[in-house]
Amino acid sequence: MTIRKENLVMQLRLHHEKALQVLLAEHGERLLSIIRKHLFTLPHLQQDCLVDIIQTIWDHIDSFDEKNEFENWIGSVARYRCLEFLKLHRTEATIAWLIEKEIAEEEEVMASCLEPDEQRLFFCFYRGEELPQTSNLKYQNMYELLNCIDTDICEYEKEPQCIKKWDEILRRIQIRKKARWHRFSFLRFLGYSFSRMLAMNIEL
Repeated sequence: MTIRKENLVMQLRLHHEKALQVLLAEHGERLLSIIRKHLFTLPHLQQDCLVDIIQTIWDHIDSFDEKNEFENWIGSVARYRCLEFLKLHRTEATIAWLIEKEIAEEEEVMASCLEPDEQRLFFCFYRGEELPQTSNLKYQNMYELLNCIDTDICEYEKEPQCIKKWDEILRRIQIRKKARWHRFSFLRFLGYSFSRMLAMNIEL
């Protein structure tokens, strides 16, 4: 099947390898512009962050809500992963106070898109705090909650990249995916077994 913008989400959910190429071709420039806006103090980590964002989208695509715009969701994922990179590498910047300022401002801006209950949930996920004791918890993880955060993708200008750069990003993602695949996962084993059973039933 040809993978296009229209069926990209479905193919990502099926974990079709070529969907990563389409994701980068369609959205790579904007994702990189988000990274450069937020990680301007850590230019040496911008490519690492892009690899991390693409891997995160791949891993958490089931958290995307079809009622949302896909471009908005991946933009929110990118902003959140940038925030995580800033926290993780805050000591590497030459101007440390600038990173602290960026973290504080981005936390506030992202949380301001949410209702009060959702804001509390955002900070629980973000800070690793205990979740509120409620039986009707609507969002199970940060990536589901990110559907509620508005990311005006148009404010991030595209920055054209050469094909060789995208090829390098894809190569690094493939290396990461292979390394993770070789670690035994019971859930992955169950998923694979279930898909094989379905295929056998279809054949019969």
